[in-house]
Amino acid sequence: MKKYKNRERFLLVLLGTLLLQSCGLFREVPHRPVLSEDERAEYSRHLGIPLEGKEDPALIREVAGWIGTPYRYGGTSHSGVDCSGFIGHVYRNVYGINLPRTTAAIASDAGRVSRRRLSEGDLVFFRTKSRWRISHAGIYLGNGYFVHASSSRGVIVSSLEEPYYSRRYARGGRFRGRVRR
Repeated sequence: MKKYKNRERFLLVLLGTLLLQSCGLFREVPHRPVLSEDERAEYSRHLGIPLEGKEDPALIREVAGWIGTPYRYGGTSHSGVDCSGFIGHVYRNVYGINLPRTTAAIASDAGRVSRRRLSEGDLVFFRTKSRWRISHAGIYLGNGYFVHASSSRGVIVSSLEEPYYSRRYARGGRFRGRVRR
């Protein structure tokens, strides 16, 4: 009789565990690496923005490696890059996503995200040449900052609050399935 009670107890515990797991109570949270204190301080200085340490290290490392790269229309390398070439490289290297080559095509393919719902890694689009056509893009880093290939200064970090970008802001964009590699 005792043998059956232990088996019943074991089965009840097993069944309860399976039920709790299916409800998500014991769901394993994937570990996301974080920047060390030294890295955070170094990248904050290099990017010229305050980092909290919660940022995606792969994204921060990748964009930091591009800071200061000169602008070159149609460029896709560290010797010269335009905005769509820059974000294309970052997305491929960090998220494993191949983006279209032009800013207009990227904007067309990206899902819309309101400005207040932007999150790290989202794209930001601007109308710099006309009131109707999106002609510039960058990658949102959080806290109102984005990184982009400026035609006058190369790859830099800017604030969405700067009057030039604030007036020309068109919308945010996000690609489904964007996960860190």
